[in-house]
Amino acid sequence: MPSKRDYLLVGVTGGIGSGKSLVCSLFERLGRVVLRADIIAQEISDADPAVRRRVAALLGPNAYPGGGTMDRKFVASRVFADHALLKKLNAIVHPPVIDAITHAAEGLPAARRHPYVIVEAALIYESGMDDLLDRVIVVDAEEETRIRRVMARDGITRDAVLLRIAAQLPAAKKVARADFVIRNDSDAAAMDGKVRFFDTILKAMAPGLQLK
Repeated sequence: MPSKRDYLLVGVTGGIGSGKSLVCSLFERLGRVVLRADIIAQEISDADPAVRRRVAALLGPNAYPGGGTMDRKFVASRVFADHALLKKLNAIVHPPVIDAITHAAEGLPAARRHPYVIVEAALIYESGMDDLLDRVIVVDAEEETRIRRVMARDGITRDAVLLRIAAQLPAAKKVARADFVIRNDSDAAAMDGKVRFFDTILKAMAPGLQLK
């Protein structure tokens, strides 16, 4: 989407286990700000009274045991087995998350938001967040590689990983819609080089070019 901002807002997404968090951490090492949609969503789902009420009405009081923070394991067990329920939950959470990302980026000092700000989000296309972004980078890897990574990272079964994969837009469709694709089937040194390459491209594309 053409931007009227004085900086680029660049999304980084990919299927679960693709390595988008690694890519974003490498952008951070280059001094770029990364806004993480998952963290913002957690904060909103815990602290926003309207969101809490709607989530509890959808999933029941066990979503917030004892009136505390969201029980994310319980919520995941409900929604990843029921796509209709997941869609309803996302409809509650995504709009305030997108608003919060917009405000967070706009609130950054000029020196921090130039030449671009990264938004890490698993569901950029599913949520319609791509309409907000100037460019989208999709991080991709072979499905079996992704499954092994998530099983090792989260200590969950293969079937549980497959349920989560099924809840997202297929990786091939994300790749087809991407402005840029980073393959993450190699070592960390190679990934660092790829991120530096895209940093150079994004700096050249940004309004008011800065070569820092």
